[in-house]
Amino acid sequence: MKLRLSKLRMGLLMFILAVAQIGFVVPNAPVAQAADNGLALKPLMGWSSFSMQVYTGNNQIISAAQIKAQSDAMHATLQSHGYEYINIDAGWNGSMDGYGRPIPSTTLYPDGFQDVIDYVHANGQKIGIYGIPGMSPQAYDNDLPIYGAPGCSMQDIAAQPLRTADYWNLGYKIDFSEPCAQSYIDSIADLYGEWGIDFLKFDSVTPGSGHNDTSIDARDDVKAWAEALAPHGIWLELSWALDINYVDYWKEYANGWRVDWDIECYCGTGGLTTWANIARTFPKAEEWWRHGSPGGWNDFDSLNVGNGSMDGITQDERRTAMTLWAMSSAQLYTGNDLTNLDSFGIGLLTNDEVIAVNQAGRPAHPVSTANNQQVWYANNGDGSYTVGLINLESSAATVTVNWSDIGLSGAASVRDLWSHTDIGTFNTGYSSVNLAPHASRLLRVVSQGGSNAVNDDDTGIKYTGDWQRSYNRGLGDFQNDVHYTETNNDFFEYTFNGTGIDLITEKDSSQGNIDIYVDGVFKQTVNTYNATRLAQQKVYGISGLSNGPHTIKAVKKSGTFMLLDKLSFSVASPIQVNDADAGITYSGTWSHSTARGFGDFKDDVHYTMNNNDYFQYSFTGTGIELITEKDSSQGNIDIYVDNVFKETVNTYNESRLAQQTVYKISGLTPGSHTIKAVKKSGTFMLLDKLSFVGTKVQYNNTDPGISYTGAWSLNGNRGFGDYNNDVHFTQTNNDYFQFTFTGTGIELITEKESDQGDIDIYVDNVFKQTVSTYNATRLSNQVVYSINGLASGSHTIKGVKKTGTYMLLDSLRVTP
Repeated sequence: MKLRLSKLRMGLLMFILAVAQIGFVVPNAPVAQAADNGLALKPLMGWSSFSMQVYTGNNQIISAAQIKAQSDAMHATLQSHGYEYINIDAGWNGSMDGYGRPIPSTTLYPDGFQDVIDYVHANGQKIGIYGIPGMSPQAYDNDLPIYGAPGCSMQDIAAQPLRTADYWNLGYKIDFSEPCAQSYIDSIADLYGEWGIDFLKFDSVTPGSGHNDTSIDARDDVKAWAEALAPHGIWLELSWALDINYVDYWKEYANGWRVDWDIECYCGTGGLTTWANIARTFPKAEEWWRHGSPGGWNDFDSLNVGNGSMDGITQDERRTAMTLWAMSSAQLYTGNDLTNLDSFGIGLLTNDEVIAVNQAGRPAHPVSTANNQQVWYANNGDGSYTVGLINLESSAATVTVNWSDIGLSGAASVRDLWSHTDIGTFNTGYSSVNLAPHASRLLRVVSQGGSNAVNDDDTGIKYTGDWQRSYNRGLGDFQNDVHYTETNNDFFEYTFNGTGIDLITEKDSSQGNIDIYVDGVFKQTVNTYNATRLAQQKVYGISGLSNGPHTIKAVKKSGTFMLLDKLSFSVASPIQVNDADAGITYSGTWSHSTARGFGDFKDDVHYTMNNNDYFQYSFTGTGIELITEKDSSQGNIDIYVDNVFKETVNTYNESRLAQQTVYKISGLTPGSHTIKAVKKSGTFMLLDKLSFVGTKVQYNNTDPGISYTGAWSLNGNRGFGDYNNDVHFTQTNNDYFQFTFTGTGIELITEKESDQGDIDIYVDNVFKQTVSTYNATRLSNQVVYSINGLASGSHTIKGVKKTGTYMLLDSLRVTP
């Protein structure tokens, strides 16, 4: 063990740094819920003093002047991006009062600690302080009375025989079976509440802190402090290197927990941290990711990436650290001197797209850690994935994410969150070629219409009751694990954004009935009994839901066990509107440029050179994206939605970038909306395409409502960008499909290719037209026929193969 410098902590305090420890999870692990105290709905964002205390070797960084300076710097640079906590570590207190309660240092805070607290609050921020388990030996020796508890004193609550309460052997263990013990903790928490404290870092918590056993056990302290702080709304953060075998306890009582040793290198002004300390956090992230959720988050310690001359790591390593903290939904607090951030560090700490990943609260996990080229991902439940590509090697390497490895089928678009750049759409995966040593990419991958697998351990699934996770079963489960319960009326819920969902689990003789609800409406009771074990069985499915948020709930009704293996939900294909679409109205002097060869959608754009020229487009949906080119000749565009100004977007870039999303909005009320974009500056304004998610209902070719007549076959896992990654096909002329729907319109979506030909379309038994599905090269997700304006009610579409080697059906999209 490597000892830290000595400090004052509730009298005398010391700090320790130790080598990493390996924790484990038992094969049948209970599922604990996070603390339910209304706090920590998102990971904390802010600043912590300890790294600079170590770096400077003194406590002046937590003086009144310094704390005010850090608060002002946060207010000026970081606060608008979500940072709000100013957390003061060990050494803030000077002595104790006549009741054994800490008194702030009068040396550090000559105008009083309250002056500092009020200053931080006036800046619109929250303030935190530090504590450890146990009681002061001096308080015990003097047998001080306990405030607000007549007849209670320190010697009444000390555990006998006297023994240490913390790693450093600074205080005595408290016996919490004594009623007066809780009164003592309450008296301190009440004092903090009177001051206006918002956060308490509780250090030297065991099991953990170098004692992964119960020889020093602070669990009673944690429970007592949680109960005492709750009435005051004070966040409780546990530290450090907590033992994962007790994670259910930490989750029950705390809002966050340090998963590893200190991030600091303890090398003085040689640096705040080292790459080795960052790299060792990856296996901890893999170990703990399942446990971060609203109410309590995994804490990786300070994120020291704000100043390259002080951080002790390279720019690539700084970005990789921020990538890991962000995609893991770890507490996002920096330990840098906020008054001395460099431009690169500010760019890292204020990248709002990266911060949004952190605040979304979907911790990522690795596909594999078998080598140093790693892919980490999280399914966001809406057809999008957060993907981190990490090169932990000391030389450049290519890192590849395969869609199949993250549970995504069908094509997906890729956006680089660090560079704010849309990279393109890819059918089977994406590779970052020659990724530098210790470098990373942080991507947003969005399904373009397909299925999304959700494993039973996904943090978006909420389990209620006595659920446990069983893994390494070797029985053919998806990702080799399941969640299970033995208690009737236990249930799980999952909220997704899409058009349908399948429940996949095991069938076995020990299993019985499950009640299924969708959006709070009972759908049916499904039976999961089978005389022999069958893995990965679809026991329930629903499709044709309106595109938007839905919740599935499954309740155990009978049998010894109820299991969940995975869920698979479908998302609607975004509706692509090319710049030449007749629905777009152009006002001003616009021109159409074709066959450009720059990678534009359908190889064309509309453009204007006149300021205040604009276009408008009305759509029915819940959101829209404006996709265009960025270039040095282009400038600012004002965006309006439903005649309300939203923002000015910049389409300037030093070099040409095609198909860039420069504006997007989501969460609109379902219905009709209008987007308007007005040229404000630059030589040119271009429009390439619009993309929106409509309220139309999309039905995959496998939907049971579609009937096939003739020699049809299903072709799955094609990797060509089909909706749900599959199609039905036939090679026989006059074979046909039929589908009866309720709505006012329908679109037939399929592939175009050189071996395909004509299809005759009938609606309500009336011939409408012959459509061609021929194209010299393959094009997926193509609308080859559409009709609107039908009378509201039931209608039937029929498609008949007439020519070509193949006729394919990918999906149908109905207008309600």
